Amino acid sequence: MLTLLQQKALLQPVGRPGHIAIVSADGTPAELDAIRTGEIDATVSQPADLYAKYALSYAQAAAAGTVFKPGPTDHGSTIIALPNGLEDQLPAPLVTAENVDDPALWANNAGG
Repeated sequence: MLTLLQQKALLQPVGRPGHIAIVSADGTPAELDAIRTGEIDATVSQPADLYAKYALSYAQAAAAGTVFKPGPTDHGSTIIALPNGLEDQLPAPLVTAENVDDPALWANNAGG
């Protein structure tokens, strides 16, 4: 989308007249860089590292016979009941210019 806006000369930096507010939804390293340069306003940091970590943890626990219930977890999230099972709702913070350099954000530790 950014490329198309650039091609059409519609992409204006944050704070300039004509700026189109852009919020993304993954929190990747590239999106954090785009916040730093003023190309986008915000992103939702989907913690890819924690999704993988806890998916593996829950699979191992299920194989061992562990049964989980809705409620708070020991890792700062909440398990909720859905019609087809349980879901661990890991925190997915909004990232803006104010917190883009937070070392706790997964994309700031992704390397590469």
